[in-house]
Amino acid sequence: MDNTSLIKGHLEMCVLSILSKKKSYGYEIMKELERHNLRLKGVGSIYPILTKLKDQGCVDTYREITESGKVRVYYEINETGKVFLRKRINEWLTLQKDIQSLLQQGSGGDLIP
Repeated sequence: MDNTSLIKGHLEMCVLSILSKKKSYGYEIMKELERHNLRLKGVGSIYPILTKLKDQGCVDTYREITESGKVRVYYEINETGKVFLRKRINEWLTLQKDIQSLLQQGSGGDLIP
């Protein structure tokens, strides 16, 4: 199933969740999303999200040079990002509960375990 449109509004939360566990760079974040079956349209799709999070003050960035001499930009969640993430998680949990309640009510409860 292509869930790209389903997660579009929640990608910032997913990216910040990844960054709350460890600092990372764009391609590595994208691969972690894919590991959880959250596929983006392409490699470049992650960078507008990261730029938005940086512009919102949720992440800090720094550059490191890899062994091959390539410059890699790392992203790290900061305190503003942690507050934003907690807020988005609470919104997500409320939405999930409300949708589940609606689905169970509409189906007589026999479709939802």
